[in-house]
Amino acid sequence: MNTPRNPHRPGPLGWFLSLLLTLTLAVLPASAQSGAGSLSGKVTDAGSKSALAGALVRVVGTTLETTTGRSGDFYFPTVPAGSQTVRVSYLGLGESEVAVTVVSSSEATVNIGVGEQVVEMEAFKVEGQKAGQARALNEQRASDNLKSIVTADALGRFPDQNAAETLGRVSGVTLARDQGEGRFISVRGVDPDLNNTQLNGVNVPASQEDSRSVNLDVFPADLLDSIEVVKAVTPDMDGDAIGGSVNLKTQNAFSSEARILRLSAEGQYNDLTSDWGRKASVVWGDKFNDDKVGLLVAISDAHRYFGSDGRETDDNPWVPDAGSNGTLYLTPGGDIQHREYLVDRLRRGVNFSFDLRPNPEDSYYLRGVYSHFSDYENRFRTRFRGRPANAVPTSNTTGTVTGRPIVIDLKDRTEDNNVWSFSAGGEHRRGLWEIDYSVSLAEAELDDPFRYQPAFSSANTTWNYDFSDPQKPVFTGAGVALAPSAFRFTSWALDKGLNTEEELSLAANFKRELDLGDRKASIKFGAKYRAKDRDVDITSDVITPATGVNITLADFVRTSSRGVTSTFPSINPAAFRAYYAANRNNFVTNASASLVNATVADYVTNEDILAGYIMGEVGFGKLTVIGGARVEHTDYSNEGWSVEDEDPSTLAKVRGDRTYTNVLPGLITRYDFSERMVGRASVTTTLARPKYLDASASRTVEDDDVTQGNPNLKPYTSTNWDASLEFYPVSLGVFTVGVFHKEISDFIFSQVVAGGAPNGVNSLTTPLNGDTASVSGLEADYQQQFSFLPAPFDGLGLNVNVTLTDSDSELGGARAGESVPFLNQSKRLANFAISYEKNGFFLRVSAAHRSRYLSLIGASTSGDQYVENHTQIDVSTNYKISSRYTIYAEALNVGNEPYSAVYNVTNGLRKAEFYSWSANFGIKASF
Repeated sequence: MNTPRNPHRPGPLGWFLSLLLTLTLAVLPASAQSGAGSLSGKVTDAGSKSALAGALVRVVGTTLETTTGRSGDFYFPTVPAGSQTVRVSYLGLGESEVAVTVVSSSEATVNIGVGEQVVEMEAFKVEGQKAGQARALNEQRASDNLKSIVTADALGRFPDQNAAETLGRVSGVTLARDQGEGRFISVRGVDPDLNNTQLNGVNVPASQEDSRSVNLDVFPADLLDSIEVVKAVTPDMDGDAIGGSVNLKTQNAFSSEARILRLSAEGQYNDLTSDWGRKASVVWGDKFNDDKVGLLVAISDAHRYFGSDGRETDDNPWVPDAGSNGTLYLTPGGDIQHREYLVDRLRRGVNFSFDLRPNPEDSYYLRGVYSHFSDYENRFRTRFRGRPANAVPTSNTTGTVTGRPIVIDLKDRTEDNNVWSFSAGGEHRRGLWEIDYSVSLAEAELDDPFRYQPAFSSANTTWNYDFSDPQKPVFTGAGVALAPSAFRFTSWALDKGLNTEEELSLAANFKRELDLGDRKASIKFGAKYRAKDRDVDITSDVITPATGVNITLADFVRTSSRGVTSTFPSINPAAFRAYYAANRNNFVTNASASLVNATVADYVTNEDILAGYIMGEVGFGKLTVIGGARVEHTDYSNEGWSVEDEDPSTLAKVRGDRTYTNVLPGLITRYDFSERMVGRASVTTTLARPKYLDASASRTVEDDDVTQGNPNLKPYTSTNWDASLEFYPVSLGVFTVGVFHKEISDFIFSQVVAGGAPNGVNSLTTPLNGDTASVSGLEADYQQQFSFLPAPFDGLGLNVNVTLTDSDSELGGARAGESVPFLNQSKRLANFAISYEKNGFFLRVSAAHRSRYLSLIGASTSGDQYVENHTQIDVSTNYKISSRYTIYAEALNVGNEPYSAVYNVTNGLRKAEFYSWSANFGIKASF
């Protein structure tokens, strides 16, 4: 077994400051203060009775202060006995004061409502945009580390289909889209594989065949209570968060003092396909047994029909061809493809929360979430099979290809994504101690029950290409005029697969408040065990026509105005499936190729992570310092297959194993210049483990060219520096400016090594560790409700955030000495939204921008691929027709912004995809 060690060695400054602080706190004596008691309570919105998280709570005349938790609760373990005044401030709702008597050695309880005067003035309504913004800003202000928060109130104010699209509006966060819908997120431009994703604090497994990225489009946005994006992790958080840590939080019954009942119904329209879909949700929650037991159930169901039109080239880059007079032409080095998609997506979710709170010191919970995402897709593709030797350019954008076939194929498939998550745990308070523990089991499943991919090919023919519009090439010539009968069935693949990943997690945390007089201090330590198991089982039958059988496209013809031309044929999926079912004798299966395909992509991975940490927190007046270190030990094993030249007799099991330990120190500081100005600075260390197949020993040899994994890969490690300043004006809003810098070691990229095969001649394609990479940037966020303006302008609101980054990667390997931007790193990220809310009416226009970024590193500079600038504009509006009912409308991608990718150097087309606009119309009710 290969078990090299790879300890991460932090810099001496990080070690010294972090360990000095934690050791100092650990040895400080803790004594009970005589003549003191404790104080607990809950803060709610006086108008809506909703719990207020992030409210600032002070004991007047002392240095004691804290912030409320998710359910609006707060606790002071030591408060001087006697008459005290508790003051609560909440951005957007002002302040409230309540008198309370604290008895020595006893716990006093007080519940405080905030905002009676503001609610009476109707300047702030819990259903409105201001309420959601206020809740997010208060929780952000209360946090010791750097985080961004989106709440349920804001979730319903954007036309977002899923959790990923909601996160795409957060400062420094951008989307990786699939068919125009957000699927993965990138934090500060870092690859989605380098994020940590949790659901109610439980790690969410990934379902993709070879990815650690979590499909966030699985989770309906309307089932969530809030989403947190933590950009500077503390030692009590998982260390695999180079980009950031994302926590999706579902609702519970204690989020409101009153019973919860919310309903919604929506129709969805797509302009490209002229199809209608629908969406509905219901949320119910209540408390029982003197508010000691809470139960909440939420259900969401959405069915969306839409499509896209695309043009692509294959993995061969464009070939520069020097013509007469030195003109540089672009000659296709491979396929140019026309693609038409029809997509049917079903998204369903159920979550429940059972909470037991028998007394203020003890609470227990049981939570479950199930999300189902079914993606049925038809891809109608025409492949114009280019080749440099057969291409004759006629201008710098046009040309003719002769003696090459045209292939028409179909992808007819369904993918079912299922995510289950169950967690149970408890939280307890015993004097100066706080203890919490949890056990959780989560599973992600990607079931691919069928995938038909039949192909029909013409004989060699002639066709012309015209790239006057580089994103929408036009095809003409004899090949485009061929009849359906000219395309003969050649082969097809009948695929199915099941990818599952399961994670069992056990965690316990212990926190002790330290009595240092008027100085706030605590020490916290804990441990976590994660056991991850991944199983990939894929089959692919290679099917060809039986001897003497001639099947042509004429039996399955389909035409579309969105096709190559309105008369050019494509494959009718239902007709082909029916023909195959009724004429099995016309087809034969290639047993040898099918056996290889059913084996070579399968693998099993086990990954156990054992982590422990210690951290301390101490306040020095306005300064709060958190320091500590986390240790994570990883034990990884993978079983896969190797094969040579698709020969089943060469199939052999291979195994890769590795263990390594990482030490991750961190130091986080917060300085309260005033109640409305907060400064933060931190240095943290994080890691990212290799993708499963990247670290495997799986190996494929084809004509002596070798493609294989690399069991000797090291994990990424990153040292992250962050500093920010936040200002919260009197009127609801915030202005934040921050800088960050990441020093990343051992980043991973796939590389083609010429002469790297065992014979020293052919190529080796394998993942390698790069040398170093750095990412630096500046973030600015401005949110403001202009309630101080004279009517009618007092309903205006503005939300703008901008992230500017610069990155550099030293590749090493076969491209040693070359420097390129870090993968998926955009230089500019921006979100803009202007809104108006008054007298029950709400309107918002929003735009999200991401600049060009490197998406794939090729064998050479000319093969590098870049995704071009992307700016999407959305519009949403609603009107509150009564205290219970709201009607709304939303328009998405109103400018028909495409996805566009190009090859480096030539800027030749790699991929362009167009989606047109979509619209939603619905009604919401709250009782």
